[in-house]
Amino acid sequence: MQVRYLIQKTPDVLTHTRSFHLSASSSYMKILLTILLAYHFGINIPYLQAQTSQSQSFRLPSIPDTLSILEKRVAYLALHYWDYFDFTDTTLIAPTEITEQAFVDFVSILPYTPNASAAIDTLFHRALVEKEMLYHFISLGDKYLYEPNSPMHNEELYILILRALVDNPHLEEKDKIRPRHLLEIALKNRPGDVAADFTVTCRDGKRRHLSKLKANHILLYFNDPDCGECQRVKECLSSSPRVNELLESGRLKLFSVCIDGKTDAWEKTTFPPHWIDGYDEKRQLRHERVYDLKAMPTLYLLDDKKRVILKNTSVEQIETWFEKQQKCRKIISK
Repeated sequence: MQVRYLIQKTPDVLTHTRSFHLSASSSYMKILLTILLAYHFGINIPYLQAQTSQSQSFRLPSIPDTLSILEKRVAYLALHYWDYFDFTDTTLIAPTEITEQAFVDFVSILPYTPNASAAIDTLFHRALVEKEMLYHFISLGDKYLYEPNSPMHNEELYILILRALVDNPHLEEKDKIRPRHLLEIALKNRPGDVAADFTVTCRDGKRRHLSKLKANHILLYFNDPDCGECQRVKECLSSSPRVNELLESGRLKLFSVCIDGKTDAWEKTTFPPHWIDGYDEKRQLRHERVYDLKAMPTLYLLDDKKRVILKNTSVEQIETWFEKQQKCRKIISK
């Protein structure tokens, strides 16, 4: 059985705007399902044959037949994924169909195994034998898991990479500076955490505190009115039937915050009447990095206790979440 896998492409140069289209996750879900089913039924996969050389290929580990439970087979695959990879061979970096493709498929498996942290630790520990290879894997983690425009963006997996780097005693301190800084930011306002409080100044001059807002759910919309993507997302929010229904019923409050203060663009911009619209007068959100605002706009969905439900999310994901909640309520009420 020959299986061909395609790398998820992301832009080489990423701007500071966020695309809020639905994540293109179906391709790598097919990869995952193919791998799992192949291993479950004992099918051998001649994996990722490089076109540049017949001798260069990525070899998957052989999963012991004694592991008959699918979950255990996946866990073994994740932990031993890189067993046959030569981390000292830097010629494997350039052919994207070998190392980069293998990394993409590896990342696709991780959300479905409880030992993702150990699997990532193993990868970066082994990559230490060759600095060029280590830096390549760090860049792949950035490209696929950290960059906001990546269809595979996953902050929780990226946190595992950052921890693997920061906690590795064999990694030089200079190589820990950036991951330590990014980890500090990533650990703020994670799903389940109470969102950090802040204050904005509204158009009427009154100051509004996040902690004092009362609603079943609160949608934080951090933006810059001059940003083209912010304008697009604003239109998506204002035209969303689901969002408008929740706003009109009072079950949702939308807190729009211009993070760059009282700018000319903000003063000229109008917002829907149901929105709470203001600006960060002292620009503390940006300067003190209260939230992870590496891309504009940034959306957070909170519950009634200000706990984060969705972080760095999209309009589509927010609508989907509310639709699922409504379906659950209908099932329970039957």
